[in-house]
Amino acid sequence: MKKRSLWLLIMVLALSLVAVGCGGGNKEQPQAPAQQAEKNTLEQIKEKGVMIAGLDDTFAPMGYRDENNDLVGFDIDMGEEMAKRLGVKIEWQPTQWDGIIMALDSKRFDIILSGMTVTEERQKAINFSVPYVGDGQIMVVKKGTTGFNTAADLKDKIVGTQAGSSGEEAVNKVEGIKEVKLYKTYPEAFTDLQIGRIPVVISDRITASHYISKRADTYEIVGEQVTNEPLAIGLRKADPELKEAIDNILNEMKEDGTLTEISMKWFNRDITVPVQ
Repeated sequence: MKKRSLWLLIMVLALSLVAVGCGGGNKEQPQAPAQQAEKNTLEQIKEKGVMIAGLDDTFAPMGYRDENNDLVGFDIDMGEEMAKRLGVKIEWQPTQWDGIIMALDSKRFDIILSGMTVTEERQKAINFSVPYVGDGQIMVVKKGTTGFNTAADLKDKIVGTQAGSSGEEAVNKVEGIKEVKLYKTYPEAFTDLQIGRIPVVISDRITASHYISKRADTYEIVGEQVTNEPLAIGLRKADPELKEAIDNILNEMKEDGTLTEISMKWFNRDITVPVQ
């Protein structure tokens, strides 16, 4: 009898252990950690160690190809120094100018660094850094041409400028122009000016000064400046952290004289704007 009782007790204990073991499968499994929030553009740049900048590589003297096909210019020097202070390298992505904002929005690159003029129209689509250079649209003619003193003198004339540029925005505000001839690049516009296909080109003063320095016997700036415009770096509106970092670096470079040094190298004068 005792043996039977002992046997029953052993069986009960065994069944209890099996039940406990099976019950363990119903325990709640530890939940996976919550998915991390997507990193912002500044964090991604620092993680990759590279900042990609879109530019028009025909925009002398801000960013263009030299005789060895190397990228040179004011923006190139400034961009290299900015990236160094950010702790990353900079990679340049040449892009056709009239599609450069669309390319920025589609994330082909992180910033636009190409002597971009701050305009009300562009501010609707993108953000801008603090300005780093002061500029404006002017009239360029073949040397010896007369009759262009103010923007009103563009009336009934064929006017050339680069498609998608602030020059295009400027001439679109002038009434009575016979035709606005748009070019993919400024070099094409200046070539047509030289051979007499158009009487005047509207461009920013920086670009015009560069072409005149190379061909002083061919071109000249005439009349009043059409607009006053600062240049800045273009950024997506969704990237406030990157804008803040770039603003801080640009202001540092203004304060310590680095931007003035780069300006003197390319223009023989200081065309930078004060710290903001």
